[in-house]
Amino acid sequence: MRKYLTLTGLMLLTTNITWAEFKLPDLGNPADRVLSADDEQRYRQSIREQMFQFNFVMTDPVVASYIHYLGYRLAAFSDKPEQTFDFFMVPANFINAAAYPGGLVVVYSGLFLETDTESELAGVLAHEIAHVNQRHISRMMAKQQKSTAPILLGMLAAIAAAQSSSSSDAPIAIAASVSAIQQQLAINFTRYHEYEADRVGINTLYNAGLNPEGMATFFGKLMQKNRVDPRYQLPEYLRTHPLSVNRVTEARNRLQNFSPAPVRESHMYAYVKERLRVLTADEFTDLNAYYQGALSQETGSVNALLYGRALHEFTSNKFRQALDTLALIEPQGGTRHVVDLLEIQVWSQLDPVVTKDKIDALLAWSPDNDTVLETTARVLMQYKDLDYVDQAISHLRKLVVKHPHNPHYYDLLSIAYYNALKPTQSGEAMARKEHLMGRNYRAVRILKNLRKNEDLDYYQTAEINALIARYEPLITERERQQEIAADRGIGR
Repeated sequence: MRKYLTLTGLMLLTTNITWAEFKLPDLGNPADRVLSADDEQRYRQSIREQMFQFNFVMTDPVVASYIHYLGYRLAAFSDKPEQTFDFFMVPANFINAAAYPGGLVVVYSGLFLETDTESELAGVLAHEIAHVNQRHISRMMAKQQKSTAPILLGMLAAIAAAQSSSSSDAPIAIAASVSAIQQQLAINFTRYHEYEADRVGINTLYNAGLNPEGMATFFGKLMQKNRVDPRYQLPEYLRTHPLSVNRVTEARNRLQNFSPAPVRESHMYAYVKERLRVLTADEFTDLNAYYQGALSQETGSVNALLYGRALHEFTSNKFRQALDTLALIEPQGGTRHVVDLLEIQVWSQLDPVVTKDKIDALLAWSPDNDTVLETTARVLMQYKDLDYVDQAISHLRKLVVKHPHNPHYYDLLSIAYYNALKPTQSGEAMARKEHLMGRNYRAVRILKNLRKNEDLDYYQTAEINALIARYEPLITERERQQEIAADRGIGR
């Protein structure tokens, strides 16, 4: 049973977390009209670290990989293809997206589920990419003396609080608290910013081979969306990105400037949408009824709907039913590995030998796919057979080499090493994860505890000492005092 939260309590919790716990870099005098490139990257890193700290990033490998590659497909065709980005999905039924300095773009699962095509979703991403590349957020933050960055964190904190509540008014409390923060800090983009992001974003959509009409279609849909309960008011995306009939009309008129071109939408979009539907569903959502109705009416991609139903059956421990449903799917256009991975996960609950055979077969076909490596590692590390766990470690080591700044992979690697009875390697991986999340005090403490082990060999000792020397100067006094207070139980 979840706990109840009042609207006032939720707003206080949001405000407290936003300002007291979330840390932002000191950028000095905000008189400059635009933040420097270095300042932008410091903001991006600070917010990114704390999103991981508070588990606001959806790390499901299928979802995370999809949003990453769709984002970079668009960024490659933007007016600044050299700009680097983080594209994150937040698992919350909230119709919103946000862009922050340095290339941090966040999309909420509720917005994804509101779209009907990949081009509509891409339209939102292209719009946010344009805000970053045109440095709209940097100008606003410099002008408002860094007060806008906590908005994203406050919104996420509100969602985190509401996720622990069973009250039917929790969504209303989220909307009200976020609205209050946004109005207080005046985050709304100007009309000029929005028109410019539309213009640049539509060009990006067209150049990336997606339907440039997707942006106008989705924004028009949001304008027409009415909640049954008037307390919900507008979707939050409209609060932070003000729309008007003129904007939507102008976006549609711009389409006349483009010559007809083939649209290349991926089949993966529909599969990821159904995966999000299942993984973010609450206890009030009847997925059985949804899939029964959608499949009987053939609403959308039948194969993707079957995939969603199979995933729901798997999460409901109906393993044989899930296998029967998966057998009905005819994968298209690069979706085979996603179906195969779900089948492997189902078999992992039934037969380890069959599971291992299917993993080996999939790896022979797709040995370097990030989604395949992570999902199979997760499956293998759950077994007691150390050969299985060692293979999981091999997969995860590939991932940390490819993505050295992703704390999630180091977290998994730490667990795998622990399961393999290798506590020193486990602790070292955990320390690296803490460092990437901005918690250098914890990282150093872990490493110093490891160094007390008299059985360390020369190379292990040298590696640990090198990491301590690298992380210790990064510890801030604020972090040190917070950790000391936590150790003493202050504030608990």
